[in-house]
Amino acid sequence: MRKLLSATAVTLAMAAVMVTAGPSLAQQSAAIANPANAYREVKDDNVMVPSLKRTVGQLDDMDVLGPDGTKIGEVEEVLMDASGQPVAVVVDVEHGVGIGDKEVIVGLDQLRDDGRSLTTALSNAQLGTLPIWDD
Repeated sequence: MRKLLSATAVTLAMAAVMVTAGPSLAQQSAAIANPANAYREVKDDNVMVPSLKRTVGQLDDMDVLGPDGTKIGEVEEVLMDASGQPVAVVVDVEHGVGIGDKEVIVGLDQLRDDGRSLTTALSNAQLGTLPIWDD
């Protein structure tokens, strides 16, 4: 009887973990598989982007510099997730960076504000692997 109760407890615990983790894992997988569909453009220039302490309007057209201080592009859009929170920007990457002229999605956690521009530690090769924003 004790083995049956232990086995039942383990099964219930595993089911609880799967139920709890299942949707979040699915959301993460969907976001990773097709991140451009997971985001929407922030239309209100007055929305604050807390991690950068700037509004969407202040970020618009702001230069984005690479780790060596070279300009890699500029901010075209600020993107929000399904909950309405700003989570990324679209950077219009300049042709001279070596990955072609395209707009890529850069997470806010990859950017720092130096007071005049945004900087990222992402290399050109890493920028080339980022999801493309195709609006």
